[in-house]
Amino acid sequence: MNAILAVSILVTAGLLGGSLARRLRLPSVTGNIIAGIIIGPHLTHLLNHEIVYHTLKPISEIALSLIAVSIASHLKFRQIAEQALSLLTIALSQALLAMVAVFFFCNFWLDNWIISLLLATIAASTAPAATLSVIRETEADGPLVKNLLSVVALDNVLAIVIFVLVSVFISGHLGGRVGFGDQILRAGQVLGTALAVGVCGGFLMIILARQLKEKAHFVSLLLMVICFTTGVSLWFEISPLLPNMILGFVITNFSSFDRQILTSIEDLEPFLYVCFFTLAGTHLDLRLLPSLGTVGSIYILARYGGKFCGAGISAWLTRAPKPVPRLLGFCLVPQAGVAIGLVVAIQENPHLAPYEATVTAIILASIVISELIGPVLLKEVLKRAGEVGKAGHLLFGIVGRDAVALDFKAVDKWELLKEMVDFAAVTYTLPPESRESLLYSVIERERSLSTGLGKGVAIPHGVLDKGLVAEDQCIMGVMAVIREGVDFNSLDGEKARVVILMIIPEHCFEYHLQTLAAISKVFSRKEMTDRVVAAATANDIYHLIFAEEHGELVI
Repeated sequence: MNAILAVSILVTAGLLGGSLARRLRLPSVTGNIIAGIIIGPHLTHLLNHEIVYHTLKPISEIALSLIAVSIASHLKFRQIAEQALSLLTIALSQALLAMVAVFFFCNFWLDNWIISLLLATIAASTAPAATLSVIRETEADGPLVKNLLSVVALDNVLAIVIFVLVSVFISGHLGGRVGFGDQILRAGQVLGTALAVGVCGGFLMIILARQLKEKAHFVSLLLMVICFTTGVSLWFEISPLLPNMILGFVITNFSSFDRQILTSIEDLEPFLYVCFFTLAGTHLDLRLLPSLGTVGSIYILARYGGKFCGAGISAWLTRAPKPVPRLLGFCLVPQAGVAIGLVVAIQENPHLAPYEATVTAIILASIVISELIGPVLLKEVLKRAGEVGKAGHLLFGIVGRDAVALDFKAVDKWELLKEMVDFAAVTYTLPPESRESLLYSVIERERSLSTGLGKGVAIPHGVLDKGLVAEDQCIMGVMAVIREGVDFNSLDGEKARVVILMIIPEHCFEYHLQTLAAISKVFSRKEMTDRVVAAATANDIYHLIFAEEHGELVI
């Protein structure tokens, strides 16, 4: 089978599995993994061992590298500065406590400190891909999500660094000819190389972005730099994860285009995620589960227990915001990409050959369990925390991603208001009888006093009577961008080019003033209106406003 046909089978199976999982109210990643197990070399053999482990390996490397960049982008200095000590304490505590628990219990049972130490090192890692995928699918946001993303990023950096130190130490011990000083030097060389490659890749991206400045080029540039960083890392025989995390960290903290760069790849991410998780599933052999045995069960329970206790206790001691101390530990179950990468590193180390089979069997069997249970548990925990659906997909808390449009044809404000009311009715599936009532309210409000704010912005609004909208539905909004402008009789005489229609249910009327204030703040500079009007797509407009609203845009 050729590579192109293999990719088509992989993607088709992944899409079908993800779609079925969503219908069953499970995370898409769970369906992707199960689909991969079915088509893989351990079950139906639709994709054989050669294709899975060699032909398709570059896809897995690039996807995991992209995920590493994405997860590191959440480590932004000015956003985590106040919580930096708390986040570092939590990350260290849960990783080290998991390591200590796994080493102690596994060594007690196996009486082999080398295998126990290798298992303990891998136990520190958490699957960034599964975590990020579930968060994006559920559009979750809040204190738990913010802490989780930062802790997972730090957690995997720590896991990789510790693994490098431990593997060099064990290799030197088993080799018998390498002194402790030489072991430290070798570990320093590996970590130094990873740091240098990541920093070079990051500043290369920043320089190229400054020269081109157009978002249309950022997708190609970012993929090129990720491929460069990953390829150089593999050439130096080091894991690409750490260099790509450093790459993402550099971009997000030192580039004025960081938001545009890191969101430019969003349209490609679903494809890469489907490929990555389905391909990860093809590596999993369900026949390993019966052979997991006592030591495998000890590993799983010790790892989970260490992470639960370490995260919960440290979050409580550092006074992390609610519900972090209570729920964070439950979000750290997934384990896959990083752990698989570390297992591969063990397999490629000749000094560790006598221990490779035992470590591989235990880790891969535990990954089967954690990847099937972890995403489902994470989704439920996010629901319990009340953070599902609270991501930045609502601009100003009222305008959704699909509620921004550039194709309105009206040339005067009355026609525009009719078009926008129709657009809102479709976007929010309002009952047919509400359309006339809403339009009447909007027009009457506009006739009584112009809603043109000036600087090219207008905010018309109307009220929906009680009973025409669900009790739990609050203010809704749609946005129109009209490059030629529409006259809204603004005080400054300028035509409105950005028009945001607010639909206010009677029971939410008291919240409309704070929404007006949020919109006015974002568009307080005429430069912001100019950039929104110049944007090529509705998606670009969303990201510009979202970045400005959250203080991340540099104009």
